Amino acid sequence: MILTVTPNPCVDKTIFIPRLQPGTKIRAPRYSCITGGKGCNVSRAIQVLGGATRALFFAAGHTGRHAVEMLEKEDGVPCVPVWVSGMTRTITTVLEEELHRQTAFFEPGPAITPEEYTGFLEQFRREVQDAQLVTLNGAASNAGQDTLYRDLILIAHEYEVPVILDAYGPIFSKGLEAKPYMVKPNLEELEGLLGKPLPTREAQWLAVDWLLSRGIPLVVVSLGKEGALIATEDRQGHLKPPAIEEVNPVGSGDALVAGFALGMTRGLSLEETARLGIALGTANALTWDIGVFDPLEVERLRQEIRLRFRDDS
Repeated sequence: MILTVTPNPCVDKTIFIPRLQPGTKIRAPRYSCITGGKGCNVSRAIQVLGGATRALFFAAGHTGRHAVEMLEKEDGVPCVPVWVSGMTRTITTVLEEELHRQTAFFEPGPAITPEEYTGFLEQFRREVQDAQLVTLNGAASNAGQDTLYRDLILIAHEYEVPVILDAYGPIFSKGLEAKPYMVKPNLEELEGLLGKPLPTREAQWLAVDWLLSRGIPLVVVSLGKEGALIATEDRQGHLKPPAIEEVNPVGSGDALVAGFALGMTRGLSLEETARLGIALGTANALTWDIGVFDPLEVERLRQEIRLRFRDDS
């Protein structure tokens, strides 16, 4: 079982309209609604490809109950909600179909008390004992959770369960201190971590080297349409997917994490695992819905991914 952790999930609603006209009443012909948050997206993708997963997250109020209900009943993902005070946030995206332009409105998440934080750690300890692998996903809803991933990784180490860390900001930098098995920043998040731009491939590889020197066994830097840099101490390469007609890239990084989690728990080689991750991330961008794939399309994309090793001329 792959356990995903999402500190700040949401009810993720998209309203589809022809064009936004500020200051007027706009009636949308359709909308979609799913449980959002990076770890929830990872679980959804794992479930679609037949993997066993469980989603652990903070939940609050009636929006939290809605998030649990959608993820369990519509996506078939078993949930482990840790109930806290306040209200699970809602993210509302307005998609102007004529322009293919998105405008997103993010509500704040609930404030987590020290007692609720401790309760989350205790629930994680119970869940991690049944897990093959853990993914820690996204940012915290408030600064009081900045040490959450570090604390969770240390608990996972006690049970020898590998951890994939996919985050940004202080919760990411503090999580690195506990040495997860794998990290997956995108380029912007890696630049934020280092506090400087990384405009060239050489600069990006040097940043990867720095992460490896921190004791991280596997580093994956997602590059959007350009695929990802994959590195261990022994093997380092750039995997690039075929060109596609992109529909919605949101959640592609989460799909990539799902592919790595599946590959690692199924005993695939590093190259096979990386190809699966890149293929899932690419397939995600082919549809509007996050974490919904055609397995045949994933296999086709996997075969077309190009690998170039770092030391290739």
